[in-house]
Amino acid sequence: MKKKLTLMMMSMLGCLVILSACAQDPTDSDATIEPGQEEQNEQVEQEDPTEQEDPTEQDEQPVDETNLSPTPDVTVETHQVVLYFSDNDLMETYRIEKDVDVRKGDQLAKLALEAWVNGPDHEELTGLVDSEVIIEYVEEVDGIAHVSFSKEIQESSLGSTGELMFAEQVAMIMKQFGFDRTQLLVEGRVVETLLGHLYIGDPIEANDPESYLWIDEKDSREIVLQNVAFRIYEPAPDTEVKDRIVVRGLARVYEATILYEFEDGHYILDEGFTTATEGAPGWGEFEIIIDLDDKTDYSGRVILFEESAKDGSRINELKIPVNVE
Repeated sequence: MKKKLTLMMMSMLGCLVILSACAQDPTDSDATIEPGQEEQNEQVEQEDPTEQEDPTEQDEQPVDETNLSPTPDVTVETHQVVLYFSDNDLMETYRIEKDVDVRKGDQLAKLALEAWVNGPDHEELTGLVDSEVIIEYVEEVDGIAHVSFSKEIQESSLGSTGELMFAEQVAMIMKQFGFDRTQLLVEGRVVETLLGHLYIGDPIEANDPESYLWIDEKDSREIVLQNVAFRIYEPAPDTEVKDRIVVRGLARVYEATILYEFEDGHYILDEGFTTATEGAPGWGEFEIIIDLDDKTDYSGRVILFEESAKDGSRINELKIPVNVE
């Protein structure tokens, strides 16, 4: 009996030992956790460096380069300027208005000259300068406009009349910007002449803008005969006349003085002079009436001319043939 009781107590003691060991198993989900230990464990798990993304593997966002610098000022203002162009026969210069776009930092006078180089849009007008010519700069020197052209300007084919109109038109364009005189330059240098006809070593004096017609004021009457000094509306060549000859037209002559003769091929039958309404460089209107005698059935001609301001010689003759009935 005593032996049996001892065995039972030993069995109970063994069970207690086993139960105590189980209570201390750290893997037991019911094991006791100190306060705050659970939050620390979760934080460690979140901060596990083995689970962080490699920064080199992150998607690279495209960089908008347009935002790297300040947005430029692209404000455009439209200004109206006055340009001067020749008619297609290089007989007269007319005024036109032109809109040009001006951005911040642009020089309006230079833009106006560039528009002039590009030529007119009007079908009755023509430009004098090849579009390859560059306006290098425009600047004021002692109250005088200095306009520099690229060397291509000296390759232009203008003739004496065209060269005169060229200088005249540049000076007139600059006048609207407050310059009464303009010095023409080639690659920044003063030259004596552009094409060998006109001396430009000194500044060019601008004329009165009112001495030029606007293109819409251009005379619509038909010109039947003309040269650099005269434009004739009547009579047309070989017109049949009797009693008198009426000559009407325009003249661009020194001191507005027009001289004329009427001859039959052998003798001067009449001669004289008249005065146009305006002298050169403008065009003035004029009228000449030649009364005829009783002689009929012959050919004659009216000869218009002017006297040179340099030496008084006879220049710019224009001959108008007529038939007397």
